[in-house]
Amino acid sequence: MTALPASGKLLIVGGGIAGMALAIALKRAGMSCEVVELNPQWTVGGLGIGLGGPALRALKMIGLIDQCVARGFGYSYFNAADAQGNVLGTVQMPRMNGPDYPATIGIMRHDLHVVLQQAMREADVPIRLGVTVTTLAQDDDGADVGFTDGTSCRYDVVVAADGANSKIRDMLFGSQWRPKYTGQAVWRATVSRPAEVQSRTSYHGPRHKAGYNPMSERHMYLYLVQNLPEFVRLADAQLPGVLRELLSDFGGLIGAARAEIDDPNDIAYRPITSLIMPPPWHQGRVLLIGDAAHTITPHMAAGAGIAIEDSIVLAELLQTEPSPQRAFEAFMTRRFERCRLVVDNSLQLGEWEKAPTTPGADPVRVEGETVRALAQPF
Repeated sequence: MTALPASGKLLIVGGGIAGMALAIALKRAGMSCEVVELNPQWTVGGLGIGLGGPALRALKMIGLIDQCVARGFGYSYFNAADAQGNVLGTVQMPRMNGPDYPATIGIMRHDLHVVLQQAMREADVPIRLGVTVTTLAQDDDGADVGFTDGTSCRYDVVVAADGANSKIRDMLFGSQWRPKYTGQAVWRATVSRPAEVQSRTSYHGPRHKAGYNPMSERHMYLYLVQNLPEFVRLADAQLPGVLRELLSDFGGLIGAARAEIDDPNDIAYRPITSLIMPPPWHQGRVLLIGDAAHTITPHMAAGAGIAIEDSIVLAELLQTEPSPQRAFEAFMTRRFERCRLVVDNSLQLGEWEKAPTTPGADPVRVEGETVRALAQPF
């Protein structure tokens, strides 16, 4: 007996990484679902993203690792350098998915989005674009959902994968559970990849941390984590000049690439926020997954992988547990502590970047602890 009857209806709110991964995992398990996505173009913001071994493992479990590796740039080590690009140390990363796959990849967010979109289309998952939820009323047997297009429908289960600014989270738990600004902002810019760039490298400068990550044979992205007590919104036209100034502390390949930064469309500038929802992440027949429940700072590059893991675990439990409530309870047992550790440790790394002379600061220990935890089965 499964959590959903054969004729059961499941709604996924949000067509991003978590929502698409869940739809794919459900279809692979023989269950049906439908998706609503507010963005009528179904496009994705941001530029590049790193997918480490745990994220690649999760993609492998839904049959998408090969497509992602083919579109990205794989590598199995990373470098730490000083502000001038002199390499201070090299760390070899384990190939969690066997010798045929790299330890990690860099990939354009657009390319990851396309891989997931194609898999959803091949699975014949219905999606309504430009539509989201306006009302949500529950009883013991299901949820009545109203939509922005004026339609309504009843569902056995609703899964909120609508991101860090989740409206479903606000409906269920109130506005107090929203991601908090951490005092840092992250910049990313797409530039050409020199042939010598074969892996991610982090530069530690006098004001900020920066680095680069290869994404393809032709491109890499530069990133900079800026310590910024209050986030300052900038007009698009300002972005290239401000980023070039922030990168003026750095030489080496970052210094050389700085001159390429002139198009605001090639720059992403975002506040870094963090959230770990206290358990439970569910109420009645509705459950939060992905960034709606746990918004992770980029310091461990773990957010996408954790969201895909959520989807895989939930699809499994909806297939094996006798009721949605039992599936949701088992989901919390499987997911909360793992997600909390990653959120808290990533947040701690950012705090130490803002105050590196903090007594007891030990980013190497925390990074190692997090990597070992993520390598464990989920």
